[in-house]
Amino acid sequence: MEQVNNPVQSSTQPAAIELKRMNMTATLAICSTGWLIPGLGHVLIGRWVRGAIFAACVLLMFVLGLGMHGKLYDLEFDEPLHIFAFIANIGTGMPYWIAERLNFGLGTMTWPSYDYGTTYLWVCGLLNYLIVLDAFDIAQGRKP
Repeated sequence: MEQVNNPVQSSTQPAAIELKRMNMTATLAICSTGWLIPGLGHVLIGRWVRGAIFAACVLLMFVLGLGMHGKLYDLEFDEPLHIFAFIANIGTGMPYWIAERLNFGLGTMTWPSYDYGTTYLWVCGLLNYLIVLDAFDIAQGRKP
């Protein structure tokens, strides 16, 4: 049988992209800095725009959560289920520690937007975890 070159088929196939892979020590350093300062991991990789957008999203959600009188959870062993909220909150990194030291995020439970603010604070930390995983995949050459 004769093989026929179909120009339509060959033009639709994606070209092979060679991805650079960093060593694991550099990758973990990038992920650590990306966790501490949202978006910085992508900036260190060279993805400036993506890093700026991610930083703006996480920090805007964090400020909105604090503005809605949301609660930042601390590590309390009296209430075991609060540990999950604490893990979500520390995902934000340095903004969490700064807000804790300045006594922000105490939460006013009677405030109408308290639940929304607390949820914003959880989601921005969880979003930052996903951003760190994205930086890890890019640094390891798994994602363009």
